[in-house]
Amino acid sequence: MTGLKMGVSEKARKILWVQAGGFCAICKQQVLTPGTASDDPSVFGEEAHIVARSDGGPRAGGLGEDLINHHSNLILLCSKDHKRVDDQPNHFTVERLRRIKSEHEAWVRSISDVDKDPLRLVPDPQFPQPKVLKLITRGNPLWNMIKESLAFEYALPDQLCDDDEDLIIEFLDLIRDCLDIARELDGVRENRDAEKGIQQYISRLAERDFLVGAYVRHLLLTGGSAERPTPWPMLRVEVQPATLAEVTDERGDPYPRQTGA
Repeated sequence: MTGLKMGVSEKARKILWVQAGGFCAICKQQVLTPGTASDDPSVFGEEAHIVARSDGGPRAGGLGEDLINHHSNLILLCSKDHKRVDDQPNHFTVERLRRIKSEHEAWVRSISDVDKDPLRLVPDPQFPQPKVLKLITRGNPLWNMIKESLAFEYALPDQLCDDDEDLIIEFLDLIRDCLDIARELDGVRENRDAEKGIQQYISRLAERDFLVGAYVRHLLLTGGSAERPTPWPMLRVEVQPATLAEVTDERGDPYPRQTGA
């Protein structure tokens, strides 16, 4: 997992989804399937690059590295139209996609009602909100959390020495990058390599007496012109010194400390 390019930031992702109104820019379909009595809705919106991120991708080149993951170079598409766009680069040129994006965002603004609720994130009532962090000792559990999440928040200790701070920041940057590429990795080998990359950092942090904790908060993006709230799972990762950690049950109640030797 070394050498990963920085991915789309949380700010750019939120700007894209808000400006697109939660609709595919081509077919104008809301990128959310209805839920069922036993299953949640499924999000099938994908953040596509207009100018490709990788050198060998469709429509690659001609844009500075600092703008590749900017919201202006992203277009929200359903999975079907994303496939069409990447398979037909001669038709879906950079100029055409920029025009589609601009016209779509103008359409979203035209159907927006100023009296409607503003866009905001609220807890999903169908899921209990986590009270404590899950202790992460292996790469696999954290990778699975990453794959189900759309956004990322973190916390790290204050008053760290430079070496510890650098290691923790590298780890958190890796998590952010993994979040950006997780949905693009289909192969077992690719997923396993991602888990190993995360595991290496967890082990290095443990050697310096740091613990990693994480949970996924199930939120809903509500308001705006969308008819239904959009699921917005948020991953939270914290790195804390082992000496300050407190072991609790799932309700947050601390386990009694054992006495005696």
